[in-house]
Amino acid sequence: MILSQAVLFDAAVVAYFLGFLAYLLRLVLRRASFGALATASTALGFGVQSVGLLLRGLALGAFPVTDTYESLVFYAWVFALGYLTVELVTRREGRLPHAVGMLVTFFACVALGLASSPLYSPAAQPLVPALRSHWLALHVSFTFLGEGFLAVAFASSVLYLLREKRLRRQGRTDDAALERLDEASYRAVAIGFPLFTLGGLVFGAIWAKHVWGRYWGWDPKETFMLVTWLVYVLYLHVRLRRGWRNRRTAWIAVVGFLLALFTFAGVNYLLRGLHSYR
Repeated sequence: MILSQAVLFDAAVVAYFLGFLAYLLRLVLRRASFGALATASTALGFGVQSVGLLLRGLALGAFPVTDTYESLVFYAWVFALGYLTVELVTRREGRLPHAVGMLVTFFACVALGLASSPLYSPAAQPLVPALRSHWLALHVSFTFLGEGFLAVAFASSVLYLLREKRLRRQGRTDDAALERLDEASYRAVAIGFPLFTLGGLVFGAIWAKHVWGRYWGWDPKETFMLVTWLVYVLYLHVRLRRGWRNRRTAWIAVVGFLLALFTFAGVNYLLRGLHSYR
């Protein structure tokens, strides 16, 4: 079973990498056929990886996010899901810039590549009772789903900042591509933030009560998750209430996702707490 999962995950890496190359060729050669090919390859990788995750879950008898290996695999999956969903949502207003797809498929390749490296073992480990909780499955899955969309907002915002800087050097302040990147970032946050809130704060607190007997304990991962959540609250506040639609909101989206990454990975290795695992 483990071998079949590994084959499927390897096939997903290949599909995501081909998607990355196709997006890159679309940008360089400006041929629309490469854009369609890139999206199809990304969707194929997503489908293949979905089957692999299903098999992993069936083999474990639990949701497959119980260690760093599985979390990296699931991270790659939510990156692809986030991008494909935002591309579909923004299609009526104008196609999502292909550079966003190029970055997101690159992120997916990196996550699956790290999972496949000698750093992490794909061997399934016996689960302690706390990791068999359905509250843990809801907590982690919804949090990661939210972060998949927040990764799309991050990619869109990075590209916004790079393009906006180039335009300012040319004496220009706005163009259609900037507007599409800004809108893509907002749409991604609008979808990802409720999922992140539900998974990270609501289901996370319920699981903490189930396992440790309290809803909140200022554990390092809990604290950094709250800080990340507040950054995205700020993003939505200044955009919806103050009308900010420029590099300031782009920087907030960038900082928010970097904090989310640190909460996921950095806390495990740099700060000791109840959530630390490898």
